[in-house]
Amino acid sequence: MIRNLLCGIGAALLLVGAAARADDNDAADQKVAAEKAKVQQDTATVRADRTKVRADHEQVVDDRQQLAKDRAAHDKDAVAADKAKLATDRGTMKSDFQQERADKKQRREDRQELRRDRREDRREDRKDRH
Repeated sequence: MIRNLLCGIGAALLLVGAAARADDNDAADQKVAAEKAKVQQDTATVRADRTKVRADHEQVVDDRQQLAKDRAAHDKDAVAADKAKLATDRGTMKSDFQQERADKKQRREDRQELRRDRREDRREDRKDRH
């Protein structure tokens, strides 16, 4: 008798837990999950941009060193070519840096949106509990 009662209580607790977990998959939770995935994607994009900017910076440094070597060798044709390459590489670096800043801004906005969605979801959960 007691064993049946304990088994019944255990089964009821399992059903209540499963129902609570099934209820957690409402629209607000899905929105939070989507925002979280978006923030993770933004973070990956920012990391890729940062790597690109670093590579561009190294290229600009190499261009400057090559320009200095060509100037020291008094090679006017190579100096002109190095200046042109340095200008294009600087432009590339600046555009990549601006893209990185834009992606960081987007990530910041998405994080704020995620926080707002989480707060809204918690409010709904509190309201549902009462």
